[in-house]
Amino acid sequence: MDNTQNQVIKSYKEFWTRFLDINGRSNRADFWHPFWINFIISSLLGLVSAGFLSGIFGLAIIIPSFTVMARRLHDTNRTLLLAVVAHISGFITVCASVIFIIAVLAVASSGSGGMIGATIMAGAFGTVIAGFVTLYILYVLIKSGDKMPNKYGSGGSCEMVPEVNNQ
Repeated sequence: MDNTQNQVIKSYKEFWTRFLDINGRSNRADFWHPFWINFIISSLLGLVSAGFLSGIFGLAIIIPSFTVMARRLHDTNRTLLLAVVAHISGFITVCASVIFIIAVLAVASSGSGGMIGATIMAGAFGTVIAGFVTLYILYVLIKSGDKMPNKYGSGGSCEMVPEVNNQ
């Protein structure tokens, strides 16, 4: 096996072996290799089981995905709070969308045209805010980590180079 295949296997193995570890740092490969592998596995499971096995697999990877995201954010010197925001923002967006649809239907059935505009504006504002949060988190996950040790340690993108003694 070449070095790239070893890195993919190492990253995916570490995804599962460090599934409860939010300490330390993870580089981009340690985050993105499990991401695309899990996407493929979930897609294949969804095809063969009409989504049932994909849903179970999705539940199984919630915690490891959260912890690797926390370590990836640590690599860019960002706090765990951003990982929490990323994981709950999807849930909040779904809940807000359901409430928005129910509100539009309720206002439309009552015949109050002015409230429809206000409801649509509130929904659009929430969608824009959620979009900006998602884009920022995606930017942070894509960007290179700190090359020097930070407050989360010296792993991840920080490669420790041994000192050369020229005496």
